[in-house]
Amino acid sequence: MKRMILLGSALLFSASATFAQTTMSGSDARIGIKAGVNLSTIRYSGFDGSSALNDNTKQNVGYNFTVFGDFGVGNNFFIQPGVSLQNKGTKIEGSSTSGGVTTSGKIKTNVMAIEVPVNAVLRIPTGTSGALQISAGPYIGFNIDGKTKTNTTVTTPAGSTTTNESNNLNFGSKTDDDLSSTDFGANFGLGYRLNSGFTLGANYGLGLSNLVPKDSRSGDRKATNRVWGFSVGYSF
Repeated sequence: MKRMILLGSALLFSASATFAQTTMSGSDARIGIKAGVNLSTIRYSGFDGSSALNDNTKQNVGYNFTVFGDFGVGNNFFIQPGVSLQNKGTKIEGSSTSGGVTTSGKIKTNVMAIEVPVNAVLRIPTGTSGALQISAGPYIGFNIDGKTKTNTTVTTPAGSTTTNESNNLNFGSKTDDDLSSTDFGANFGLGYRLNSGFTLGANYGLGLSNLVPKDSRSGDRKATNRVWGFSVGYSF
């Protein structure tokens, strides 16, 4: 009988430990880091030729790095605030031919931003291995640095000429600024966290604010961020 009681106690302890690993209660808190790759674009509307501009827009490859906290507010539900360094922007490529002369160009815009996201996260345990995590929430971003690189090639029957130009971006609300200094929008994420603490995730950032400087806005002119982010991380 004593042996059975000890065996039962051991099984109960094991089950409790497993449940604790797969359930996040309202009193739990974690800190983590994650980093990865961004695929970003800027979408335009209200400009002359906006449709053609968007058709020639390509994804810009950047990176992301985030420090975050998980604060449980209920079983398998928690709030995840963070501070994030986001490298995003856009690329535009196009060409035209007239009178036997072909002009092709590439414009690459890189923007460095500090973002503060606050996501609500639902955790769905998948046995003893880990849990699926579904997240959504707002973010506010502050553009702190950026650069535009332009490559233009003119081809004639006599040959080709290529010119390159690089300019720093100005952020603000004036007409001579390139982009607004702030950005806000919504994040939507899907990830998986192993019980060891390692995480894999994908996130879509939907920019909602207008990146066109306030004093330069006329009519319905608007530019907004679109960012796919992929990351690996660890929380403890």
